[in-house]
Amino acid sequence: MADRKVPLGISVITVLMFIAAVLDIAAGLFVLIEQGPVAEAADMSESAIVGIGIGLLVGGVIVGLLAFGLRSASNGVRLLIAVVMVLRIAGAIYVIFAVPASRFEGVVGAIIALVVLYFLYGDEDSKAFFDGTPSLS
Repeated sequence: MADRKVPLGISVITVLMFIAAVLDIAAGLFVLIEQGPVAEAADMSESAIVGIGIGLLVGGVIVGLLAFGLRSASNGVRLLIAVVMVLRIAGAIYVIFAVPASRFEGVVGAIIALVVLYFLYGDEDSKAFFDGTPSLS
């Protein structure tokens, strides 16, 4: 692994995933600490808010671990991230058609997921990185 350079696209995805992990963990902590006001503002029960907070914490940790694993050229991690991106695209399509007020967020989410998929599977440097062959650049 030491002789293989991590492609720029994979480095960008890794950094963005670490940022997303930190933000998810911070949001989860905020929701758990401020569950009463959050529940009131969201018109949800406090137990539902606790579940959301725990989900954000767990999700943040998982995303952080996946980001760490991605740099090791693990094809398993690559596949897991691809599955998550396909699910994000499906969710974005749902949002685009079912939640008109969030249409822009759905489009942006889908575009980001497609870019991530491109850098995981379409970029020649990334393909070489995951296949274990030396990069041409």
